[in-house]
Amino acid sequence: MTANLVSLFVGSQTVQFSTSTPPTGMLTIFDGNFSPNDTTSPVQVTLALPPFTRWNGVQPPGHAITALSTPSDCACPQILRYLDQTHLDGGQKTSVNIGLNLCLPTNSALPAQMPNGAVNAVPTGNDLCTDLSRSMGALAAVVPAQPSTPPPGSNSVDLYFVHSTATLLGTQTPTVTEFQLFNNLTGGNLPTTANSKLCLLVGPYYHVTTLPPGGTFIHQHQDFADYDIVQVMVPPAFTNPYVVPVSIQASTYTGPDNNMHSGPDGPRNLTATYTPSGNDFDQNSSSIAHPVSQIALDQLS
Repeated sequence: MTANLVSLFVGSQTVQFSTSTPPTGMLTIFDGNFSPNDTTSPVQVTLALPPFTRWNGVQPPGHAITALSTPSDCACPQILRYLDQTHLDGGQKTSVNIGLNLCLPTNSALPAQMPNGAVNAVPTGNDLCTDLSRSMGALAAVVPAQPSTPPPGSNSVDLYFVHSTATLLGTQTPTVTEFQLFNNLTGGNLPTTANSKLCLLVGPYYHVTTLPPGGTFIHQHQDFADYDIVQVMVPPAFTNPYVVPVSIQASTYTGPDNNMHSGPDGPRNLTATYTPSGNDFDQNSSSIAHPVSQIALDQLS
């Protein structure tokens, strides 16, 4: 059977959260097809919401959203999926409006700059997109300022992490990428008194192959376009830096042309958050969350 070649793209509009209590916002996702060939099967759209946000559960008209993962820790992203049933012709796109609520952390204020989420669109059925470079993108959100007053009797910490860009070499040996975790309040100040938590969003088109020490899968990818969510529990009173190694590797799939395919060359982003728990309270939440760059090379065509 000859595959139907399409050229998918996906994107979003920045979410502007209200100043109401609780704050709410609307996320607009759009997907489309640059090819002169119409899509003949639904386009599968998978998105990982920015940390500290959650879908409000309201189904948009004409689309059925499924929550693939809803972690109890709001610092970890929620993963949603829906099928766009539109037969998209060349240059056509459709949009879906998804209502969101803020999921306020209990051990810090919201970050001054919200970390990114992610979205991707892949073909199904006999449709085949051989260039997925336009079929993934980042989600952004702007939130109103939140109170940062620590609860009485809490222990102040200042958590942050650094990371070096790593290169993913196609489907070859997994690449180990390292995170270095710090608490800036040590010495005369109390160290962390409870486990702190590093949460990583990995994907799409690549996945975690080996969990780091203290790591668990909050969500493990079900297919090529899904995401991994890994949470690492960091022991209290750790010595700076606490190093977390994560092994990641490109995902592949067999297309309707019976050939092996993977994601495109180019940049990849992890989204990472590093948050306290227990009696610890982070008064400098601007450093607990940000995207982390990766580079992907030597992908299969």
